Amino acid sequence: MIKRYIKIFDGYRKAYGTADLKNAKVDPDKGGKLVLPTGDYGWTHKELTEEVYQKHLDGILSIGVQACNENSEAKFGVIDIDPKNYVDFDRKYIIEKIQEYKLPLIPVLSKSGGLHLYLFVNEFILATVIVSFLSNLLPLFKLKSSNEVFPKQTQLTKDPETGNVGPGQFINLPYFKKSERLAINLDGTTFTFEQFLEVAEANIVNIEDLKNITESIEKKDLEGVDSDFDDGPPCLAHLSKIMKDPGFDGKDRFMYNYHVLVKMKYPDDWQQRVMNAPVKYFEPVHANAWEAKAVNAKVRSWSKSEKGYTCTQSPLNDYCKKGICVKKKYGILAGSKGSYPVLSNLRKIDIEPEPEYEFDVTKPDGIGKASVYCKSIEHVTDQRKRRNSIARAAGFPPPIIKAPEDQLILESLFSTQKVVNPPIGTSPKEKLHDVIHAKINGPKAMNDAAFKSGTVLIEDGKAYFKFDKFYDKLRAKNWKHSEDKTGVMMSSNYKECGLEFIEQKRFPTKEKGKYNTPTKNVVSINIEGFEDIKINHTILKHNTEIM
Repeated sequence: MIKRYIKIFDGYRKAYGTADLKNAKVDPDKGGKLVLPTGDYGWTHKELTEEVYQKHLDGILSIGVQACNENSEAKFGVIDIDPKNYVDFDRKYIIEKIQEYKLPLIPVLSKSGGLHLYLFVNEFILATVIVSFLSNLLPLFKLKSSNEVFPKQTQLTKDPETGNVGPGQFINLPYFKKSERLAINLDGTTFTFEQFLEVAEANIVNIEDLKNITESIEKKDLEGVDSDFDDGPPCLAHLSKIMKDPGFDGKDRFMYNYHVLVKMKYPDDWQQRVMNAPVKYFEPVHANAWEAKAVNAKVRSWSKSEKGYTCTQSPLNDYCKKGICVKKKYGILAGSKGSYPVLSNLRKIDIEPEPEYEFDVTKPDGIGKASVYCKSIEHVTDQRKRRNSIARAAGFPPPIIKAPEDQLILESLFSTQKVVNPPIGTSPKEKLHDVIHAKINGPKAMNDAAFKSGTVLIEDGKAYFKFDKFYDKLRAKNWKHSEDKTGVMMSSNYKECGLEFIEQKRFPTKEKGKYNTPTKNVVSINIEGFEDIKINHTILKHNTEIM
């Protein structure tokens, strides 16, 4: 059975996520969500093997998988519904919609009391196809367009300094211990592990199935819609059907985006269509509020505007089907030229001496996402440096925008920030300590030539070694920091054990009257004091939510 489980949950295999649940606590302030110290939750950069999957099912190690592989392909995806994001979360409604539309989704209970809706595909296909399909379903379930969909990255990017692939973010797998995070039937009862495998395999689809399901839902959603909205954003088409609802509050926003559509589709008479829109789509009481003078003023203003759809704003984002919209002739790609890409999911990697950052950028196709690595906060906040980072990671340069708009972009991005820590043993402080330890306890210099080549000299309880040779050892371990910054770190971390940078040191000789030439730029450190410095490969504790 383990091979059947692996087959449906296959993904990126060169690393896997782990969660040590023994320290987990329920946080009532987060809707009963399970939280862990970050040190107990993160990536393990080892091969994801059958043995690791088995440990998960045996309850030894809770694991997570990045569904997207290094080829930007995936064979499963997830809609993660967190009840704390919805005051009216209704699990029964979600399940009824799955049944009504005969969707190939398997609902799985999450620790927060929410749902993970799993989709399984018969083979690896472009991850963007899976994300597009699942994103199109969000309005069907009355979920926000910002609701999490996995894989969260559809392209795994490399750290430009180390060349290592960044695995992005993982989704915790169900059936831990074979008894937790269980799938549920349409009647709310849970499936055993064996039953789950049978149900999952019975609901595996292919890429053609995804296309047919999407077209069927779209056809139903567009029944009775005016031809103005053909080849335009599905959200506008849907809004046109509910515009006469007395409780609808979004007519100004509808009118603005309607003008963007008809300006492209009917360049010769778009102004008249905008003038006619209030009578055509609003209730008379609301249409009358849009008197000719006011509409004319808007038309004159919009005539000079080159801006596109306001997709990220309500009410459009409440009914967003981006996967469909990007394929429309007058959809988001046509109506958002020059718009800044959406930035999301900011991760502050809490390492010393200076944090690094990652965030996700939505690619020009409107669906794909790539992780962008920033070696310092300046590469996030400085528009031009950020632009270069995005171009390197995602393959396109965002437009240059004015400062007020850039400020809004940053405020939105920083609202998504989470603190992340590097895997245990990989932080700069830990790497530095390990290499110093190896140096002190490594081969000893027996002559001046060996000392000058970098071998350590032990004398009077102190260790001496050339800094430049030591720095070369660090660089061989993907060390990112400059020599001067490394020196500052060493002086700060090992001040208590008398670490010093000395200009020169002679290798001792016993021959009277003979002296070796000085060895320049040497590090001196007290060996006994070094052993008392405790770098236990632990991480600062932050709370991490478990999905």
